[in-house]
Amino acid sequence: MDNKNSFFARSKDILIPTVVIMAICVVVTAALAGTNLLTESRIDAIEDKQQQESMSEVLKADKYEDIDIVSGREYKALDKSGKVIGYIFVTSEKGYGGDVKVMTGIKTDGTVTAVKVLDATSETPGLGQNTGKEDWYKQFSRLSAEKEIKVDKNSASKPDNTVRAVTGATISSKAVTKAVNSARERFNEIIKNEEAGKDE
Repeated sequence: MDNKNSFFARSKDILIPTVVIMAICVVVTAALAGTNLLTESRIDAIEDKQQQESMSEVLKADKYEDIDIVSGREYKALDKSGKVIGYIFVTSEKGYGGDVKVMTGIKTDGTVTAVKVLDATSETPGLGQNTGKEDWYKQFSRLSAEKEIKVDKNSASKPDNTVRAVTGATISSKAVTKAVNSARERFNEIIKNEEAGKDE
């Protein structure tokens, strides 16, 4: 009898803490799930606002529409009447330390309106990360999207349709430029397809 009571006593000592731990796990999991549900829409709203602000910086427009809803990386910039005034592209390329993410605005006449480096945090601080500074990437403004943009690091007079590399960060500078060229190529594809559509 004593053995039986002893067995139940030991089982009780194990069972109660186990049930308590399981209950705590269930409560904590439910709390985390609830917090996620409450904050998810707010985080999405903040990201959307930041995206809109960035788009407005590279190409001012009254409205922006997705070109490719799946990727969410290509947009039409429209005026009040709904006329397309340009395009915005979000592209990324491999830099020195990781991917560099860039937003490029291009007017319908083929002029780059502006470029904004959205993320260069994986690049070397004080060198490659300087590509994320406006005083460097603003040199893309007013370049032609009709021909390749190149990086220049040595010549005394900057050649046509080029940008100067950040000192000591040629790889990062080339990554940003390559991302802009990807946007430029995509822009030219869209224009070519639109012109082909008009001819039909």
